[in-house]
Amino acid sequence: MKRLAAALALLALAGCGSGGPVDIATLASNSAQVVWEAGQKAAEKKQWDAARQHFRRIIDGFPQSELVPQARLALGDSYFKEGGTANWILAAGAFREFLTFYPSHPRSDYAQFMSAESHFKQKNPPDRDQTATISALEEFDRLLELFPESPHVETARQRIMECRQSLARAEFVAGWFYQKTRQACRAAIQRYEYLLKEYPDFAGIDETLLRIAQCLALEARPAEAMPYLARLEEEFPDSRFAPEGRTLGETLKAAPPAPAPAPAASPSPSPSEGAQGTLEP
Repeated sequence: MKRLAAALALLALAGCGSGGPVDIATLASNSAQVVWEAGQKAAEKKQWDAARQHFRRIIDGFPQSELVPQARLALGDSYFKEGGTANWILAAGAFREFLTFYPSHPRSDYAQFMSAESHFKQKNPPDRDQTATISALEEFDRLLELFPESPHVETARQRIMECRQSLARAEFVAGWFYQKTRQACRAAIQRYEYLLKEYPDFAGIDETLLRIAQCLALEARPAEAMPYLARLEEEFPDSRFAPEGRTLGETLKAAPPAPAPAPAASPSPSPSEGAQGTLEP
């Protein structure tokens, strides 16, 4: 008991700096309910460190208590609400751990949703790493698959749309970088093609069609550029990129066809090959 009290005292001192003081007697209580209520009160006051100490005390000290699932969720919530990249990472881990232990719990859909939200909070702008966006998209998709009746489904669908737009924009930004800055049209074309295939719902499809046509034109592939320009005109006639697309199309139509490449000449035999050809058996 002395060692336990000393350990709890150290935890309390650690919590005083940023999370508020911890009631040692409550933390050492033999009642899970008492510890739970103290943790809830600390969370309401945004004393996150103190709240987490109480929730962990329930998880570690009362493993058979019916409050353990709630404590695990509250632990994840505390990280999520405190915010910041490090805490959102810990929140995602806490919610994923809950799902590992309680895949069929009545609140598993909430844990799945919050796991996705924790990744979503870490989402970067399109010109930066998209790992968190990909993870969020996967987690939201899993919610729709496993919990189609969840009240969080509608929000998840909206988040999925946001993630897809962000990932598509990231592909476009990369393609535009290759096209404009590096003048590497071949690499840009690959990005644009992938975008058009994987993200047909991208809000910037009209500009993508123009940019890929521009790259193909610069690569002396006008026949491949024309279908993209035709699609731009057909599907987005009022787009602000449509006039530029029409001008490019007229330019490509007026340009003389590229001359066919001359057939390659047969290589002349080397002296050694000629000599070998005259050898008698």
